[in-house]
Parts: sequence; structure tokens; C-alpha cells
Amino acid sequence: MGKKSISLILLLYISLPLTLFAISDQEKDFKILTSDFHKIEEEAFEKKAFAFIKKYPSSNYIPDAKLMLALKTSDCELAAERYRYVAYQFPSYKDSDLALLRLCQILDLQSKWKELEIHSKNGIKKYSSSRYGINFYLMHIQSLIMMEDYGNAKKEALHITELSHDIETLSRALLLLSEIERKTYGNSRAYVYSLREIITGFDKSQIYPSALFCLASFYEGVREFDKSYSAYSDIVKLFPESPEADLSLQKIERLKLKNPKIVSYLPSDESIKKTSVIDIKPEQQIDEENEGNFFAISIGPFNKKKDSESITRILKNYPTHNIIQTATGYYIIMGNFTDTDGAMNTKIRLAQEHGINGTLVKISKNNGKTYIYGD
Repeated sequence: MGKKSISLILLLYISLPLTLFAISDQEKDFKILTSDFHKIEEEAFEKKAFAFIKKYPSSNYIPDAKLMLALKTSDCELAAERYRYVAYQFPSYKDSDLALLRLCQILDLQSKWKELEIHSKNGIKKYSSSRYGINFYLMHIQSLIMMEDYGNAKKEALHITELSHDIETLSRALLLLSEIERKTYGNSRAYVYSLREIITGFDKSQIYPSALFCLASFYEGVREFDKSYSAYSDIVKLFPESPEADLSLQKIERLKLKNPKIVSYLPSDESIKKTSVIDIKPEQQIDEENEGNFFAISIGPFNKKKDSESITRILKNYPTHNIIQTATGYYIIMGNFTDTDGAMNTKIRLAQEHGINGTLVKISKNNGKTYIYGD
């Protein structure tokens, strides 16, 4: 290469703008802010983040700064507000899905089910194919379960089992399906079978201690204390750092009063067959002042417990009433009458005063179980 060519190249190099080689003040400040995110406490970081936002209000780094602010915030309400802002004010931002996910996680912890249902549904619509898409599906199902919308919850959980072959995702979806089964039909045969399938088929998944805890709780509920104690003990032994281990320790202390022993607890085919197809327990124990049969008025069914509760609030001046759950929904059982005349008088009064059409039912108790016979 000739001297002339070299001189020309050097001239071009010198004449290039300095900005191509030097980092701008904005980039420098953002790098410092990013570094401080991992180094300094929340209050100090907040001051620096707000200073950056004020100094560079039109910066492309504003979403990043606001997300870091939210991630650093220890107050749940304020963090939720900040995540919500990032998720909805910067929809094209590369981490807006993370912001929405964190918002949903906080709502889940706060048991704000309606808000969780709304925002997780938005997550499904906007980010179903993103890295967090499945998380939005799972949280949406959880919100539906807690709002007692079991039909739609089941549809979405089944959809996930068709959508994904990932072990963690499948195991979580199956555990949600088992919870829907329990909520709908109680400690039924299908519920126990589903727990066994999760425990035996997904023993390496993160959901394993949760499934084991559900099985232990089932045994405790049906008074099989040896099996319950054994399952709780395994959770503490195998997963000492899990949240279920802390809960299991509390259960174990109470069960020690029953003098339990360690036994095998995985449900066998024979024990599952002995489990009821439907095993719904009353939400409250039905009052039975009369030892034998008695009569009452049934109102329902209601799809959601809160709907039945709203009716009981206007029935304060009526005979004793309880809410029960059956396979077809929630019912209000009103009164404790020795004959049909008293029950019919209440039925007529309900129709005249509130336009409620109740049903005359007969209540009987046998071998510790309560049976309700309708028209």
C-alpha cells in the first residue's frame, strides 16, 4: 500500500465523529445504574434510578430503569404498581412480559384472584409464545379455581397437557387438575388416583413435595394417621428446604399424639377402589338436634359458594341454615323440622317474602355420614 493511500485512510479515521468511539454520558450512567442494582440497598438505588429518569426522560433505557426500580422494591403494593406501569406503558419493551409475570405473582401471594384472573389472561393473550407463556396459563387456572370457576379451570388445565410435553409444566397442570377434582367431588377415587399418578410419574419434578403433601393431608382427613405421618415425615426428610416441609413439621407434632408408626403409604389399586367415587363434605356440619331423621328446606344449587352466602345474608330471621357442597354445586339447607308441616310453612314463607322456591328435603344420618333426600 502506498504512502498516499495510508495518509488518506488516516485522514478519514481522524475526521470520523468522536461519538462513534466514545460511550455517551447516558450509556455511562446507565451502566453505573445497572452495576449499582446489584451492589447498593433499595433506598440508595431508588434515588439513583429517579435521578437517571429525571436526567434522561426520553432515554430508551427508561423501561429498564423502571423495571429495576420494581425489582428492587420490597413493598408489595408499590412493587405491583411499578410492575403494572412497565407492563402496560411499555408493551413493546423486551422485558414487559417479565413485568407482567411479577405483577401476577404478587397478586397470587395477596390472594387477589379477580385481578390475577384479569392480568394473567392478558399475559396469555400477549405473551402465550414467550418464555413465560405457560406461567400465565398456570396462574390463570389458579385464579379460576379460587373463584370457583372449576369448569373453565379444567378446560385450561387439559389444554396445557396437550400444549406442552415439559415435565415441570405437565406435573403442575396435573396437580391443578387433581385440585379441581377435589374441589368438585371431594376426596374422591379420581382425586386419590391422580395424586398417585403424579407421585409415581413425576418424582423428579419440583411439584413432587406438593403432591406428597396433598396425599398426606388426604390420609389425615380420612383418619389413616400412620400413612399420613409417614408421608409428612418423608417430605421433611427428602425436601427439608421446601415450604411443605415447614407445614409437615407442624402436622407431625400434632400426629405424634396418635402414636403413629412408619408404614408404606402409596395408594394401592385395592385401596383406591375402596375410596368413594364422590366424597363431598358439608361446608359446615349440619345441626342435628334430632337424633333420627328430620326435614329441611333446600335452596340451590349455586355455582359458587359466595352466591349462596349472599342469599344467607337476607335469611337472618329464618331457621338455622348451613351451606353444603355437593357434586352439582352449593346448597343452603334451612331448618331442622320433626315433620313436613313445619318445613312446608317455611317453604311457603320463602316464596311469599322473597320469591325463593325452596325444595323439601329429608335429612338422615347413618354410620357417621349425612344423607340428603330431595323430592
